[in-house]
Parts: sequence; structure tokens; C-alpha cells
Amino acid sequence: MTNSKEKSRPIKSGVESVERALSLLEAFNMGDNGLALKELAQRTGLNKATILRLSASLEKFGYLTRDYDGIFHLGASLWHRSSVYRDNLQLGNIIRPALTELVKKTEETAAFHVLRGNSSVVLYCENSKRRMRYHIDEGEINPLNLGSSGKVLEAFVNPKTSQSKIIKDQGYYISHGERDPDIAGITVPILGRDGELIGVISLSGLTTRFTDDNIESYLKALISISKKVCLAFGSK
Repeated sequence: MTNSKEKSRPIKSGVESVERALSLLEAFNMGDNGLALKELAQRTGLNKATILRLSASLEKFGYLTRDYDGIFHLGASLWHRSSVYRDNLQLGNIIRPALTELVKKTEETAAFHVLRGNSSVVLYCENSKRRMRYHIDEGEINPLNLGSSGKVLEAFVNPKTSQSKIIKDQGYYISHGERDPDIAGITVPILGRDGELIGVISLSGLTTRFTDDNIESYLKALISISKKVCLAFGSK
């Protein structure tokens, strides 16, 4: 949080203006149903006048909206940009068939997550066809400190922690009820030609189906498919 003197100083450059505008978008967290002006000011450290000035430009381009009660919401342009981002990456031609194959083999929900700041974002997903299943939406954002996908991504962000070393050494992480008591998950990393992290593939479902026997077969399928994906990205 910046002090009041710093918060009230004028924006001096275009770069600073862009950074402050982006900080408004970054202030929104998963589960937020909108933010009042006061809450935006508290989360960003910007004064209200600056927020109103920047939000006008964001509203103009559809990145932010404000309802009749004065509550701010993320705009539809962000979803459109994320769709363009996914298309430009051209990952879909590799990832989507892999997720489909994984769901076919395990009957559980598969997803491909990437790192965004301090969060895990679902870039692609293929939901289980079972009546009782764990459902994921593309664009879903989750914290790094909970769940198998977040923990594996975090292992590459903070590689020196003891847990990160264990995850990287074994090549996967299994979670039981970390974000939801009824949900379990297994995640493996997807690495590129030079060992760089591209993202992670997760398999998630009801904890009652993630028994020791099933986990063994799930992990085998997940590792097999992830190896093919890594090879497609040039990893040895």
C-alpha cells in the first residue's frame, strides 16, 4: 500500500498510466462479484480520482464496466483477448487432442493450466462425460498454494522450497481436498525444448474415485500423454 502523498501524485508518463490501468484489472480476484470504488482504491493504492480517470478509458475499450450502483466489473473485451491469446499461441492443436485422449482413458476431467502472475489459469479443458464429475471452465483462475495444478506451477516459480524440490524430482503432485473436500487431482508439468515450463496438465475428479488403484492407472495415463505433448514442444 502506498502512502497518501504517493497515491495523490499525478501520472507523469504514458508507461505509468498503463501500469496503473493494468493494476485496476489485476485487483479483481476469483469470486469477486464486482468491486466498489473504495475497494479498488484499497487494493491498488490509487486514489479515487485517478481510478475514475483510468476506468473511463478501460470502459471505452470494454475492459471494465460500471453498473448503476457504481460497482466495477471486468468487461467482455478481456474474454475476447484471452480467446485471441489462445489462438495465437497455437497450443490448441497439441493440447486439446491430448486432453480428449486423457478423458477417454480415465473418464475424469482434464485441463491445461498456465502461470499468470501468482495464479493458475485454465487455458484449455475437457470435462468428464460422467454424470457425477468435477467441472472446469476455460479462463478459470486459481491460487498457486492450493490444488495439484497450482502446486506444480508453484514448484517452478519457487524451486528452492523443499516441497518444490520433491514435486520436480517425482514429476507430479497429487492433491486430496485441498481446494474442495470432495475433489482430488493429479498434475504433471509440460516442458519445452530447453526445459522451460510451458504449463501443466491436470486430471481432476471426485475423491471417492481417486483410490490407490485408480490413482496408479490415472498417473500412468497422465505421464504417457504428457510425454507425447512434451515431445511435440521439442522436449527430449
